[in-house]
Amino acid sequence: MPGIFRFSPLLIVAAVAAEIQDAFVGWSGLAVERLPVGELSRVGPRVATLVTGVGAARAAAATALALSRQDYAALLHAGVGGAYPGCQLRAGDLVIAASECDPQSGIVTPDGYLDLGGLGFPLTGDFPNRLALDSPWADWVARQLAPAPRLPFATVHCCSGTDAAAAALRDRSGAAVENMEGLAVAWTAAQFGVPYAALRAISNFTGDRDRQRWDFPAACAALGRGLKAILDAATAESGRDCW
Repeated sequence: MPGIFRFSPLLIVAAVAAEIQDAFVGWSGLAVERLPVGELSRVGPRVATLVTGVGAARAAAATALALSRQDYAALLHAGVGGAYPGCQLRAGDLVIAASECDPQSGIVTPDGYLDLGGLGFPLTGDFPNRLALDSPWADWVARQLAPAPRLPFATVHCCSGTDAAAAALRDRSGAAVENMEGLAVAWTAAQFGVPYAALRAISNFTGDRDRQRWDFPAACAALGRGLKAILDAATAESGRDCW
């Protein structure tokens, strides 16, 4: 009999429940533990979910609370995101994070933008506040979802609702996908020594609001299929139910 899946127990993190509930039968009937920040549910013998709320502050606080309560072998961050101009992604596409960064925290000077490291308070070792996501866990997730691309992500505090803002943040970050929680959760997981991977489905295009072409239902449906593929692969690897 194969052993327990090597990345279990697994914590799946999302900003809002609507992003991930399509992956789980009977979601509305799950028992929910309300933390001071966030809501924690067990969806299987070796899998739990955490709904953090929107934004980096809620995401970091809720993730830290959950990780302080139980030792998790891995964390999977799932949600929707916006595609930057020129990245060749479409609404409903699945994308795995190759890196996460924060291209807004820091200072804008007459000579250009400096991240937190440029101010003498580095958050990560790479500009702009970037974390590479190249652990065995992230590699495993990417293999289960091939040929979904593995691309750089950017975490923002103020979303790109104009063409100029989208182009500026794309150029500063080198990212293809914009979101609001990724680096907060990835950095928090790193402080606890928990491997992190991120899966997002494209829900819209960044830029002028009247041309963003939102399709949240298609993104959530794609995300549900991606999560099911990962959990089915975990079950197959372990030889027993993980969810």
